[in-house]
Amino acid sequence: MFTRWGAFVYRRRRWLVAFAFVVAAGLGSLAGSASSHLTSGGWLDPTSESAQVADRLEADYGGGRTAFVALFRSTSAGADATSATFQAAIASSLAPVLSVDGVTGVTGFAQTRDNRFVSKAGDAAYVLIGLDVDEDKSIALVKPVQDAIALPAGYSVALTGFGPIQLDSQRLSEADLVRAETVSLPIAALVLILVFGSLISAGMPLLVAGLAIPSSIGLVGLLAQQTEMSIYVLNIATMLGLALAIDYSLFLTSRFREELARGRTVEQAVERAVGTAGKAVLFSGVAVAIGLSGLLWFKASGLSSIGLGGAIVVLASVFYSLTFLPAILGMLGPRVNSLSVGGLLRRLGLRRDDPGKVRKSRWEQVALGVMHRPILVLIPVLGFLLVVGSPFLRLQQGVPDATVYPEGVASRDAWVALQTEFRAGETTPIVILLDTKDSPTSEASITAVTAMADRLAAVNGIDRLEGPFAIPDPATGKPMSAAQVAQLYAAPAGSLPPDLEAGIARLREAYIRGTTVRLDAISPFKSSEPAGTAVISKIRAVAPETGISRMQVGGAAATGEDFLLSQANRIPWAVGTTLLASAIILFLLFGSLAIPLKAVLMTLLSLTASFGALVWIFQEGNLHELLNFQPLGYTLAGNPIIMFATLIGLSMDYEVLLLSRIQESYRRTGDNTATVADGLARTAGVITGAALIMVTVFSAFALADTVTIKSIGVGMALAVALDATIIRVLLVPATMRLLGSWNWWAPGPLGRLAERFGFSHVEDEEDLAAVAGGGDHHDPGEPATAPA
Repeated sequence: MFTRWGAFVYRRRRWLVAFAFVVAAGLGSLAGSASSHLTSGGWLDPTSESAQVADRLEADYGGGRTAFVALFRSTSAGADATSATFQAAIASSLAPVLSVDGVTGVTGFAQTRDNRFVSKAGDAAYVLIGLDVDEDKSIALVKPVQDAIALPAGYSVALTGFGPIQLDSQRLSEADLVRAETVSLPIAALVLILVFGSLISAGMPLLVAGLAIPSSIGLVGLLAQQTEMSIYVLNIATMLGLALAIDYSLFLTSRFREELARGRTVEQAVERAVGTAGKAVLFSGVAVAIGLSGLLWFKASGLSSIGLGGAIVVLASVFYSLTFLPAILGMLGPRVNSLSVGGLLRRLGLRRDDPGKVRKSRWEQVALGVMHRPILVLIPVLGFLLVVGSPFLRLQQGVPDATVYPEGVASRDAWVALQTEFRAGETTPIVILLDTKDSPTSEASITAVTAMADRLAAVNGIDRLEGPFAIPDPATGKPMSAAQVAQLYAAPAGSLPPDLEAGIARLREAYIRGTTVRLDAISPFKSSEPAGTAVISKIRAVAPETGISRMQVGGAAATGEDFLLSQANRIPWAVGTTLLASAIILFLLFGSLAIPLKAVLMTLLSLTASFGALVWIFQEGNLHELLNFQPLGYTLAGNPIIMFATLIGLSMDYEVLLLSRIQESYRRTGDNTATVADGLARTAGVITGAALIMVTVFSAFALADTVTIKSIGVGMALAVALDATIIRVLLVPATMRLLGSWNWWAPGPLGRLAERFGFSHVEDEEDLAAVAGGGDHHDPGEPATAPA
């Protein structure tokens, strides 16, 4: 089948090259605007309790409208943020903002006399700029609001909130992409030149990457207009696109050149390359796509969109690798070896070997050495991987917020200041909705709500609760009784002192809707940290009072807790189905039961080691000065499963390439030891080059300013390095030597199933010759041996 596809591509090579350029140009034209449709959110499980609370707040309390937070500081030392001068400066700064379309008003110390709007040191203040739009639409208002602020001399202001943070996120994401591409592409080009020894050959993988990445980003941009897609899809799409497109092209181009060196015609070389390396590329791509599709199990779009976007990248890389690349190779023919570095060295007398000859490789000697003492190699290597992975046992996860961005980003610094310089938890309260069985302002309901508030305030991690019924007695200063509060709410209009009546109206407006009472719990812990999300389960464990029919908990910390719970519930399904699907793909490809089981175990070992490094570096803060980031004290939730879904496929990438060559040789000779050494000798150079390119690409993303992308880049670079060296060079030969002929065994029924429906048949020279001699194998009137 694959050989026939290679024949078709060769016959239609010019049309396919033109078609690929048209498709890439069309989709690439959409790539430039993709980031504007992506979001830094996506960590909300839409079926969770916190999501239900968010929906109720939007429907009943106007919670769908959002706000910017403007943080004001004075450049003068010892400024008093409560002074008339300071507040007048804020008022004059924001006066023009009130005329911006979409701004509903401002709320701060001047409007409420509430010290929560003033820093603990008293030298800074924040103001809420109310907006009559939701979070996504608030992004378009950031620049109009910033432009409208008329800041007087001697003061500074910084905006934060969803809109400003989203804009900074887009800017940083694009900057990270440019930086990564600037660093990785020259190094990748150098590695390709060293692997191929030819500038033309080295240019093929880069050309495929240049088609696959813009196409993928264009498709992601189209999808983002229909469904919520994470801003991190952009980085991961580029990261994977560079790595996979280059890897797949490297495999195919290497095999094409090898077949040419054996004396085959261009036509035959294309067919043979597609029939062998092309098959490995397709199944590798399927494995990677399956791994990434495991993220679709998760309900939060921050994870599922990365899985969807990553799968798009894989499919684009496979598409161009199996259409455009063999077509352009068919047009180039022997000219693919042009501008040869080896030829230059031979002319200078520095190299005398035949560049097309497969030389005796040192990798073969390594493989034979490993297989000579397999147990002596296996045990210490396994011990090393387990020790490196042991920090993963200390994993603690937190949900990302603005702190993942670097210092100096205005929205991030303002966000951090609100968390550290002001009263803790004021801007991110835990929202508790209590549904009462009776009227919420009846004495019975007030008694029940007050009792609930007292019990919730006693929860470890809660400083205090704010609600509508904690009203002090003007005479004594002590809280009023439930009967007294009920009388205030039931008092006819105009019967209370004006100030008191206005205060009751504000409390009713802020906290009561229908039979629902809202309470705001203030926690000293940051909502994104494990300690902050852990408070939610304690609150939910408090049983409702007799007069309360239902209690629901929401807010930022609850969103994080629900995300972590949803993730924990879905991980077994995502991991299990991904491993099972990958094992089935390998079984159908190789017709063996041992190969899939071994591949899964090897992959898990390399993943364990990289996860351990992830915790050791980013959670515990080791090497933070070298890698230029501020330790968060926890591992970003979602990163481990994103890495798993990506790396499970990338690991299969090398497994498929290596075992395909080993199986080809084994079917010819039946000598297990010799074929393992031969397969490693023929593929180790390509695998090493491909891995070096992947490590380079991923390491370039380790230079990212955003900790989310930096940690993924570092973790994936380590995993690929381990997989291509320790796993492929040491563990694979050792285990295959110990298994012997069992490597290719399958029980009778499964063996017959693989024989009938699998793809393990090697398309050998006789098959190729039969197809080549069919007569319909080349363009009419054109010799089958024509280069292009």
